[in-house]
Amino acid sequence: MLKLNYFNGRGLAETSRLILAVADVKYEDFRYPIEVLDWKTYKMVREEFDKDKASGVLWRSMGKLPFLQVDDNVISQSKAIERYLARKFNLMGDTDEEAALIDSYCEYIRDFKTAYQKAKKSEDREQSLNTWFNETLPEKLSSFENILHNNEDFQNVENMTGEKKFAVSNKLSLADIVIYSFLVDFFDNKEGVTNAYKNCVELKNIVNSVKNHPKIKEWVDNRQETAF
Repeated sequence: MLKLNYFNGRGLAETSRLILAVADVKYEDFRYPIEVLDWKTYKMVREEFDKDKASGVLWRSMGKLPFLQVDDNVISQSKAIERYLARKFNLMGDTDEEAALIDSYCEYIRDFKTAYQKAKKSEDREQSLNTWFNETLPEKLSSFENILHNNEDFQNVENMTGEKKFAVSNKLSLADIVIYSFLVDFFDNKEGVTNAYKNCVELKNIVNSVKNHPKIKEWVDNRQETAF
């Protein structure tokens, strides 16, 4: 039995949902209702969650979301859930070295997200975000693409196929899904992020490979609209 528990939004659970879509497995997608009143102050209404947290129902995840129930076990922390599902459904490469590369690429994306959150909290938010999308993010993505392009695994597959469509080896992995989710779903400023990687051929190929995966496409086309 698999039950993914989160709020009614994409947020920290959507990468896991994309993995489960690719794996084509049945699971319960449990979502606490949430109403966003003010993004700037993070003022939200989430009565059912607050009630369960206060009563101790969520003690096995230390009162946090998301968490994944696997039969009688509870796995918490979004990145741990993603890695567990990726290993379980063969999205962590074929060797320990490939798994390490996949993991490291996911950590780069986590660093980028952290840097973006700092930019959003800057006192001069408008100027900070302008710099982020026009200078910082393009530089980070260009450097990231250079790493992807020049690692030995990437070059070997490129030489064999003529075009690299995935981050590691020649098949879909957690790294591809995380990259796709970051570049397509994470930002509200879609134009800004699209411009930031407009010259990154490999990253665009990865995004297209994930976007055109039949199960991903089916999930994205049919998922409900949410506030985040």
